[in-house]
Amino acid sequence: MINVKITRDSGKITGFTVENHGDSIVCAAVSMLVLNTVNSIEKLTRDNFACDYNENGGYLTFSLTNPSTATESINILLEAMFLGLTSAEAEYSTEIEIKEIKK
Repeated sequence: MINVKITRDSGKITGFTVENHGDSIVCAAVSMLVLNTVNSIEKLTRDNFACDYNENGGYLTFSLTNPSTATESINILLEAMFLGLTSAEAEYSTEIEIKEIKK
């Protein structure tokens, strides 16, 4: 099962972790959503972040370096990713689980 942890502070996403990827179509969809979000943040915003991942798949963690100065653009990109992930969870609840951690 794919495990996604979304960290929120004051209602806004400040980071996320995705673990236990496999080779299913759901894993491919989750990978595409997550990697597209990270790449979009890198190319389309000036926000600073930390990202660590396993090159063989199966793990990625992302966190904003300074959440208090996050732009609206990054908030929209992260919420769009969350929307896609929750849609996948609703359709494939046996393959993906999302937990939100509120600070």
